[in-house]
Amino acid sequence: MTKEKFLTIRWNNFLSLGLGLPTLIYVIVALSNSLWLERSGLVGLTIFGALF
Repeated sequence: MTKEKFLTIRWNNFLSLGLGLPTLIYVIVALSNSLWLERSGLVGLTIFGALF
């Protein structure tokens, strides 16, 4: 696979959805209950925030 075929808008959209949806789901779940008040939940939110 060449660089031109790999770096397309279609692949960019797939990567964005593949990485963004799990993060969004985790943030929604963490904020909808008291998970973010605990230390492990806050660490998870911090890691996701640093990565994305």
